Amino acid sequence: MLRLRVGGILFRLSLLFPATVVVMLTFDQSGMAAWCVAASAMHETGHFLALVLLGSRPESVTLGVFGMRVVQRPQNRLSYRQNIVVSLAGPAVNLISFAVLFSVGGWSVPASVHFMLGAMNLMPVEPLDGGQILYQLLALWKDETFAERTAFAVSLCTLAPLAAAGFYVLIDSGYNFTLLMLALYLGLLVIFKRRGIA
Repeated sequence: MLRLRVGGILFRLSLLFPATVVVMLTFDQSGMAAWCVAASAMHETGHFLALVLLGSRPESVTLGVFGMRVVQRPQNRLSYRQNIVVSLAGPAVNLISFAVLFSVGGWSVPASVHFMLGAMNLMPVEPLDGGQILYQLLALWKDETFAERTAFAVSLCTLAPLAAAGFYVLIDSGYNFTLLMLALYLGLLVIFKRRGIA
């Protein structure tokens, strides 16, 4: 894990992250991997800029294979409503980018990547942005314990049919395992978040 402190913010970079990016870019011949990396970078920049604009200077930022994790300072922790804005900022960047790219070139690879990334992150699965938004809304309405339990249950209820659909697509096509892999990946995110890893 590489560590670098910039402007009082501790940045951590998992060595698996650049290794994964290099492997993706090396073996991908379609150019989609490069657009995925670019769209992901724009997505995370949207979150980070929203944090800064709302006056929350992060204590640390960790970039790993499972995305970016930001730890806020206790003295300037954001409210539930402000955290909803931060969670929406990432998908908003992707969906605005999609709208611009689609208006120029239709369903091109860059437009499709931005659309899929923005839409996927709005799914009510923790720790995706949609899951975080659901958690913040529930905590605003009731309390954090209720919000955590409900968000976890909704995550499972969302992932179960997604995994079933992925398995059906794999059996039906004989080779397309993309949807099933997405469901398994999101399941790992949920498990790692519950254990404090992601």
